[in-house]
Amino acid sequence: MMIKRKQVLSVIAAVFDTLLFGGIIFGWPSLDFVLKQEGYFSSHCKTNMGDFRNNTTSTSPEKILGCPSQDIALNLVYTLSSTLGGISSFPLGYLFDRFGTWKFRSCGILISILACVAVACSNKQSSWVLYIAMPVLAVGGFTIIISNAPIGYFCVAAQATVISIIYGAFDSSAAVMVVMKSAYELGATVAEIFTFYGALLLLSLVYTFVLMPRMHVPFNVPDDYQYGVTECFCSNNTISQPPNGITSNKTGKNGSGDSESIPILTNDISKQKTFSSSLKDISYWLNVTYISILQLRLYCFFATFNQWLSKLTSNHSQQRKYVAAFGYIQLTGVLLGPFGGLLTDMMTKYFRKSSTCSEQAVRKRAISITIGCTCLMATIFSVLVLIPVLQIQYITFVIQNTARAFLFAGNGVFIATTFPSEHFGKLQGISLGIASMVSLLNYPINILVVKVFGGNFMVVDLVFLGLCVLTFVNPVVLFLRSKNLPKIN
Repeated sequence: MMIKRKQVLSVIAAVFDTLLFGGIIFGWPSLDFVLKQEGYFSSHCKTNMGDFRNNTTSTSPEKILGCPSQDIALNLVYTLSSTLGGISSFPLGYLFDRFGTWKFRSCGILISILACVAVACSNKQSSWVLYIAMPVLAVGGFTIIISNAPIGYFCVAAQATVISIIYGAFDSSAAVMVVMKSAYELGATVAEIFTFYGALLLLSLVYTFVLMPRMHVPFNVPDDYQYGVTECFCSNNTISQPPNGITSNKTGKNGSGDSESIPILTNDISKQKTFSSSLKDISYWLNVTYISILQLRLYCFFATFNQWLSKLTSNHSQQRKYVAAFGYIQLTGVLLGPFGGLLTDMMTKYFRKSSTCSEQAVRKRAISITIGCTCLMATIFSVLVLIPVLQIQYITFVIQNTARAFLFAGNGVFIATTFPSEHFGKLQGISLGIASMVSLLNYPINILVVKVFGGNFMVVDLVFLGLCVLTFVNPVVLFLRSKNLPKIN
């Protein structure tokens, strides 16, 4: 067996762990709706905030959703959360590489629990708590994805696909807030919702010590690899960090000698690339630019979703319908993410068979195709949001969610398969950190739309469309550079 039962359980657990606790901050439109009903930052508004569930005031729901000052305040909470979560990726990546899985995840889970407690204890009089609690919860989510992504190394012949599934789960975890919104509408309070969620995080702590290695998963997993609880009983266990260039997978009973059984993503560059040389790779920085532009475009859509929707319809029931639809469509990220990995794996096999290029060149060509598809979907999405027809926005939601799933999954696969695995945390942290710093522009963009353009998104959307077209430079250059790599004799 190329992957043992325990390793299968680890992969499944990693997917569900990421789905429940990874990127819930990206479900912000649903939580934004709840916080408005609860009157958070209502002091910024001239109208009284009533309880939507009990209709305790005559204030209409349209007025609740149409308070610019409240929109800006809540937008700032989201911008800080998503940005600080991403910026923290580099120090988090370094800490993960330095201290290993158990210590890293334990700290991340504990701060997430504290953030949940803070939100549970907050109310509209203490709205400022959200400025601290939500960014902390976002940082905790990034510790989840950073530590779970290397679990994909257990699947030798489909590493790109499995890593993509895990990143797809990170995208789909936005649907957790949709569930929170549904629970709220059924009568649960914000305090009850976040208390329950904080308690649920204890399951992630159990998973950490039972099905994850104390340090790191090696790129090439040895046949006798022991991890999790069993490490506590191994007095001389050092195999959780074997040399990166050594492969223990055999081609006997445990595997065949054909190309289908060879690890698709052989990490042969680990001997050639140091961390500093990886940072000098032009493809890495083109990828950073590409993910920065597309992430800003997607984050801006999340942050201004309710404002954008209110321009398409003033009917409150329709707004609720589309907010819920958008949230549930985000749940499909875990299903869409793997397609990016599958495409990469398929193109890897295709280029390996149809050319005499080196393995590194094959990988770059395959990933360039996936990145090109992501650029195309982001461009189509940017065109669709310009069309002021409410009914077609379901298609917009699907394209947006697919582009987002491909974006984060593709970034993880690009770094995990192009650079040495011992630098994965740091390189991913730098790329996400810089992209998140660029995402700080989301807040002034929102102010620009509200204060200058009167809530009209047309100009901003046109600029984003042009930027999305420019991102095609990254996959084109990556593909062309692969031709300059040495060929197999």
